[in-house]
Amino acid sequence: MKYKEWKLKLALYTVLEAVAAEQKDTAALLSRLYVSLKDVPFDELRGEFLGKLAEVIHERGDGGRNGKGME
Repeated sequence: MKYKEWKLKLALYTVLEAVAAEQKDTAALLSRLYVSLKDVPFDELRGEFLGKLAEVIHERGDGGRNGKGME
């Protein structure tokens, strides 16, 4: 019984460690993103974001105007 208990605890702690490491990486990425964009005006960011979003939508096709997936 102890062996199964140890095995389960090891698996649980391994998953928790992986999640913590991933959150650390995500926090570092968000911190660098904030530092790089904090001096850019909001209107400029919004315009750039909408432009890139429109570009992605146009690259994927007609943007859902053919009725597929609109339920």
